[in-house]
Amino acid sequence: MDPRRLTHVELLHRPGERALAQRLFELLGCRPVDRGGHFFSVMVDPAVTDWRSNILYASEATPEQCRFEDALTTALDTPGPLGDSARAYLDHFRSRPQYSAHFGLRCATLGELEAIVARISEAAETDPELAGRIEVRRIFRPEDPDAATDTMVQAFLHTDVVATGLLCLGQHIELQWHVPQ
Repeated sequence: MDPRRLTHVELLHRPGERALAQRLFELLGCRPVDRGGHFFSVMVDPAVTDWRSNILYASEATPEQCRFEDALTTALDTPGPLGDSARAYLDHFRSRPQYSAHFGLRCATLGELEAIVARISEAAETDPELAGRIEVRRIFRPEDPDAATDTMVQAFLHTDVVATGLLCLGQHIELQWHVPQ
């Protein structure tokens, strides 16, 4: 019997951004596999093809979600209780990503984590499709005062190319490297 595992995480992308979402996962060191159809698969470990666990899926957001997000974005940009509370939340969301909904990818080495951070930073500056849509938000090292633990390095990335929920709020993705014990 197989051990209990996380099977997958389903993410969404905007209509017409399937290829861009795949590029994002490549920057993260994953291997997208597009066999057509409603979604594409992402192998978290590019050397492993296990369709049953340790996998991400990405599909296009529905028209209903896109209309809702357009209306929500307008409401969030409007002064008043909703807009004011949204701005306060988003300020906290940006400055303290470890306290937001996110998912994590474990890196085998510190060098791998640093290479991914470098690729994301470069793409944020030089790729016209990703500029302003992906960034490295915070890096926490074991000795940092805001670090969650002294057993790992954590790098929090933010993007609005894919999300597990609302694309208009974006998605934090945590990269982790665990200090050898």
